[in-house]
Amino acid sequence: MNKILSIQGGMAGGKTTLTKSLECLQKKDVHFIYENPHPIIAKRINKKLDIYTKDGFIENQRLFIEAEVQRFKDLPDGKVIFDRGPEDIEFYTLHFPVANGFSWRIEQELKDELQELRRCRSDFILYLDASENTLRQRKQDDIKRRRNSFNENLKLFKFEKDWFKQFNTRVVDVNHQSPQQLEEWTLNFLKEIHFI
Repeated sequence: MNKILSIQGGMAGGKTTLTKSLECLQKKDVHFIYENPHPIIAKRINKKLDIYTKDGFIENQRLFIEAEVQRFKDLPDGKVIFDRGPEDIEFYTLHFPVANGFSWRIEQELKDELQELRRCRSDFILYLDASENTLRQRKQDDIKRRRNSFNENLKLFKFEKDWFKQFNTRVVDVNHQSPQQLEEWTLNFLKEIHFI
């Protein structure tokens, strides 16, 4: 039986940094799973899908949802920490059109796919809450990652925190926390929820 925690938040909010620091603590009974959109993006490019068209977006999201459902089915038994979990794919699927001014009926167009995706849920979500200014500064300071879609993701950012609150979510303000402080806070949180 799995116990799943997803770490969520805006791009450059510290999700991967936190996940990697927790993984370095080498908790033997915890598996760490990182998002990897690159194979699906390569398929999108190969198929010449334009996500700013209804048909292109729907086909793109089918690819992402299918991959996410498979990733969830392939999880190892035990405790899992996601750097972005399955709820993130659902959020993007529902909010990308709205954030970009489209009135597509995505809930109906992808009804079956969303239903299957909604069977893949995290037990806990840790939402790293950062202001837009903090995200911009962290993006600028991080020379290791390109974050080509940063500005596009900011369109979605305003919807994100409230959407994730519908789940079993703990929101932590990371604006003035160092990575070490956030790691310490998270370890206490994981003990509190009996994850470690």
